[in-house]
Amino acid sequence: MQHVLQSVVVPGLAAGAIYGLVAVAFATLFQTTGVINFAHGQLVMVMPMSILVAEGAGLPVWLAYLVALAVVLVIALAIEWAAVRPFMQSGHSVSWLLSTLGVSVVLAEILAIPYGGEARNFWHGVSSRRVEIVGTGLAVSPAEAAAVAALLLVGGLLTLFYRRTRLGLELRAIADDLDGAESVGISRARASQLAMILSAVVAAVTGVLVASTQPVTPSLGMSYTFYGFVATAMGGMGSINGAIIGGLIVGVATQAAGVYIGGLFVNVAVFLLLLAVYLIRPHGFFGVAPVRAV
Repeated sequence: MQHVLQSVVVPGLAAGAIYGLVAVAFATLFQTTGVINFAHGQLVMVMPMSILVAEGAGLPVWLAYLVALAVVLVIALAIEWAAVRPFMQSGHSVSWLLSTLGVSVVLAEILAIPYGGEARNFWHGVSSRRVEIVGTGLAVSPAEAAAVAALLLVGGLLTLFYRRTRLGLELRAIADDLDGAESVGISRARASQLAMILSAVVAAVTGVLVASTQPVTPSLGMSYTFYGFVATAMGGMGSINGAIIGGLIVGVATQAAGVYIGGLFVNVAVFLLLLAVYLIRPHGFFGVAPVRAV
């Protein structure tokens, strides 16, 4: 049992927390705009890459963090303007699918410029050195614990924001009825921008956590997009709670598949799990079937 906990559950929950953060960002944007930003995985990598570049230019680490956050926000708003807002509530997913995937490809190429696409070590995140928990025989690193804590904290804060604040309710109103919300003075552009900013802040946090556990490389972005999207679909599109649960399940499932059936079958196992969920819950754990007026 202890072997399962140490080799599957602990690393699985840590990886799942990262997937969950990506899924939470997807849900945050989707429940306001109806768009999934497939460039989000690359946006996650912008934060650590920008910190490395800024530090290499001679900036102190604290200032490098601020500069990197500003870069993430500027790029996120550019993505919102060019690839998200034009397709809000359009009803045609192909449009935003192609636009955000196109941005993802461009971002990956840009991120490869500073170091030629080579992996770089990141020394300014959370420690990845495992520490044994007294009396349990389990070892957990601060980075792993921070990932799970960040997922729960970010998810909880966003849930409160959308349910308890006037601004959050306005963003939900845009998602429910775009024309009706605009008719009472709620700005579509402002709502889309704010949702994108929230998503970008989550991306910045995620980027630091990712870089704390493995070398930074632009190619990581697409893999996190993939697993984050699976977690989103499993939990239910637009559901923050579903994103949290879906991310943790995907993380443990991928870790278990890697340990017991081999790394080559991880993606197969994830898709079979997603298929099983959709056979039981066609809209995910917390998803709601769309209502069509006739």
